[in-house]
Amino acid sequence: MTHEIAVSIEPISDNNQAMLRGVIDYVSTHPDLRVHKIGAIPFLPLERLIDWKGAGVICTTEKLERLNTVANLKIPCVSVSLHQDPPASLPTVHSDNEAIGKLAAEHLFEIGLRKFAFVGHLNWLHNQERLLGFQTELRKKGADCEIINVQFSNSKQWVWPSEIRQRPLANALKRLHNSVGIFAAHDEFGHDVVETLKRLKMRIPYDAAVVGVNNNRLICETTDPPLSSIVQSAHQIGLRAGKLLHDLILGHKPPQQIIRLPPGGLIARRSSDYSAIKDDKIVAALNYIHLRCGHPITVVDVADHVGVSRRTLDKRCIACLGYPMAEQIRRSRIMKARQLLSTTSMQVTAIGFMCGYESPSGFVRAFREITGMTPGAHRRNTQR
Repeated sequence: MTHEIAVSIEPISDNNQAMLRGVIDYVSTHPDLRVHKIGAIPFLPLERLIDWKGAGVICTTEKLERLNTVANLKIPCVSVSLHQDPPASLPTVHSDNEAIGKLAAEHLFEIGLRKFAFVGHLNWLHNQERLLGFQTELRKKGADCEIINVQFSNSKQWVWPSEIRQRPLANALKRLHNSVGIFAAHDEFGHDVVETLKRLKMRIPYDAAVVGVNNNRLICETTDPPLSSIVQSAHQIGLRAGKLLHDLILGHKPPQQIIRLPPGGLIARRSSDYSAIKDDKIVAALNYIHLRCGHPITVVDVADHVGVSRRTLDKRCIACLGYPMAEQIRRSRIMKARQLLSTTSMQVTAIGFMCGYESPSGFVRAFREITGMTPGAHRRNTQR
């Protein structure tokens, strides 16, 4: 017997498209499933679900009343949205949003910043969770953050960043200290933050470093400077949602809690590079490492380049970053490797050589020590 399922995920962003591909990839390996299509597109609007006669549905929506409508359907349903706290009867698969906040805090703290701010829409549950993860990790390090709760100008449902009320955002950003790390809960918010900071004559990343969420390349790579962003495991969410819906159709019991999947990593771009550090020698050293980390450079090479002794360089690096320069060289290599793994189809061995590792085993070992996973696992979590 073939079960027809509907997917009500609008393919309007990289994230939504990746979730949709995850669902389709799951369906493609299970002959008893097929996806309902309107014309050529595997999509069914939420307002048409009430009269639809299929076997189950996977949906996303920002509005609680629509979540309740879906939860009350007579067919199995799975949500991949956490804008609102879902009804207890509606199984949900989403990102581990606290882990996203933690990753943003780790990145901004690691580049030497000690003042922080969060920009998000706190009427949305997943923004609240990202703030909680961000604050929790910062407090472990003896820091905290300013909170900027963005509001929308002319509708209850946010669609484009131009709908953010610009004057309150500008007033809030104007009050921040220089050399501040800003975590924006979405790339769209991050774009607006960058544009507002530029109008305020704040230099990015010198006066403020900015990180967003979703790695929407259309936004991140056209923001000036390009926006660093955390990758959600959207494809994995789609796969997991497909499996969960399949299980429900076959009569399995729904999970008692929201299924949360960890983020796929952070893609570092110019908006959060190392230039936010005040020590000119360390800035010069980090820029040199960024350009040369694919070569077999040593701490002595870096010290010679910036004109100080190795001992002095290590002391100043520890004061800025909390660890010696050799560790920074290693982290820079792994950061470059993560970006290549996420954005190219190059072989893992070739990426290791490009990042300064002379053997594949040394690259894999160093990558696992810093990220907790192998290069292949990282690529599967992000690129797909």
